Amino acid sequence: MERHLVGKIFLEHIIRDDPCFDHTSISGIKDIVTSHGRITCTLPVTPEVQNRYGTLHGGCTATLVDTVGSAALVTMSLKSGVSLSISVNYISAMPGGEDAEIDARVVKLGKTIATIDVLIRRKSTGQLVSQGVHVKFLDVAGSEAPQLTTGPGAVKGGKSDAAAAPLSKL
Repeated sequence: MERHLVGKIFLEHIIRDDPCFDHTSISGIKDIVTSHGRITCTLPVTPEVQNRYGTLHGGCTATLVDTVGSAALVTMSLKSGVSLSISVNYISAMPGGEDAEIDARVVKLGKTIATIDVLIRRKSTGQLVSQGVHVKFLDVAGSEAPQLTTGPGAVKGGKSDAAAAPLSKL
């Protein structure tokens, strides 16, 4: 299996099997396409991800930047890391009942820091809805992404037996 497919598996696991916070925001994701350092997908803006005005909720948008950005990272890195910062510029409303297109790209992968850009567009028009930047610290024990194994399509979980990372001295 090619490394970039791990990003798709990462998202599909959260969508299907993981009852975490991310699940609510991304459970409707479909049309996942991966390549080296990039993931694109579509999210129908259903009532579950809308705010009281009937548009895509800003918190859902930030979660998409976090989660889909992390999935793009694991197409290139053995570590999914932890977030240092997530910023989102909300440019225009994303109406309910339509599809949002998410495009996450790793723009920099260093030894300990990665930067991912995430654009969300209105699928019907291509209009930019939001742009996010996700910066991640990679050198964290236990942040391994799902690893490829020898069987066809086999992946094992990303938990590490390594000791917890020491606290920062900042």
